[in-house]
Amino acid sequence: MTGGGALAGVKVVDVGSALAGPWASSWLADHGADVIMVEPVHGMDAIRHTGPVVGETTGTYIQMHRSKRAIRVNLRDEKGRALIEQLVADADVFSQNMRPGVIERLGLGYDDLTAVNPDLVYLSVSGFGPTGPYANQPVYDPIIQAVSGMAASQGGDFFKSAAADKLTAMTAANAVLTALVGRGRGTGGQHVEVNMLDAIVSWLWMDCMWNEVTPDLPDIPNYTDWYAPYDAKDGQIAAVWLTESQYDGAMTALDADHLREDERFNTRAGRLANGVEMREVISAEIAKWTRDELIDRMRANDVPCGPVLDRSDVRHDPQVQHNGTIIDQEHPEAGNVRIAKTPANMGSTPPPDPTPAPGYGEHTDEVLTSLGLSPEEIANLRADGVVA
Repeated sequence: MTGGGALAGVKVVDVGSALAGPWASSWLADHGADVIMVEPVHGMDAIRHTGPVVGETTGTYIQMHRSKRAIRVNLRDEKGRALIEQLVADADVFSQNMRPGVIERLGLGYDDLTAVNPDLVYLSVSGFGPTGPYANQPVYDPIIQAVSGMAASQGGDFFKSAAADKLTAMTAANAVLTALVGRGRGTGGQHVEVNMLDAIVSWLWMDCMWNEVTPDLPDIPNYTDWYAPYDAKDGQIAAVWLTESQYDGAMTALDADHLREDERFNTRAGRLANGVEMREVISAEIAKWTRDELIDRMRANDVPCGPVLDRSDVRHDPQVQHNGTIIDQEHPEAGNVRIAKTPANMGSTPPPDPTPAPGYGEHTDEVLTSLGLSPEEIANLRADGVVA
């Protein structure tokens, strides 16, 4: 459990698994909330097998579950459910992302737990929502990317990240914070429901689906059609010119005076309407230069640009180093690890230093002791398979 941060004193009980649910509580933990993650007695969360594996932890797990406490409880046992109720009695947030109907069958649904704690903010994360034709279908990130239009918006391929999971988690964390603010103003606890499909369609709608926003207007090329890095002689460069002055600066950097007055491209409306043609024409100009000399020339002309870095090079980028984005940490099982810091810099309530992601059931005894259980009672629960 960490100290300090804007959410110090906020208690979260998270029985979720995989990514879309638990990463929501990770955003809360980063700012000081006491997040108690509940893992099963039998079996192991998939995230403990995702990424480079060291014992019972992985690179993904180390990043996602830092600053949390971990306990193992059998939710199918009556005594295990009673322990969750005890934990929830003074909690602020309960989070779960089981398939719709499962948590209710376990006796830990919204009605069950708000009977114990009426002020509870109860978060449910699902793939498609609690009802509807897809509600009971199993789902993972690629399925949502496909159905939401995200894969199509990437040119017919998946975004090479668990983007749907993570964006849903960020949406869920924001919704929980909204509910906590509302509760502080007297609205009481409430059920917060977030599903992956809605979260991703909403995220895509304003730009990747801008033609769908205005169905009565003529279509223009989508980002999918032209939004990609450019190939220089010896690498790739990202460069964007939204304003006329930026476009003019880019043409100066490219020594492409003949394009400066090209009516297809010298206004923002023209560049959007003729995005595919613009990309073809300017790609040919960019290919004449090395990456670094072109970046220097574009920066000198105030054109937004940057190199396309290999993943292993990101932490060496001078701005990344200046920002302290990557934190070196000693993990008790994995040894030296590197994690990305929480991205929000808070002026008056800086986030606490992250603590290492917990071992499997590392805090079971500690948390149960805080509930008033004696060592003998905890030993009996462990012997009965209720906790581990």
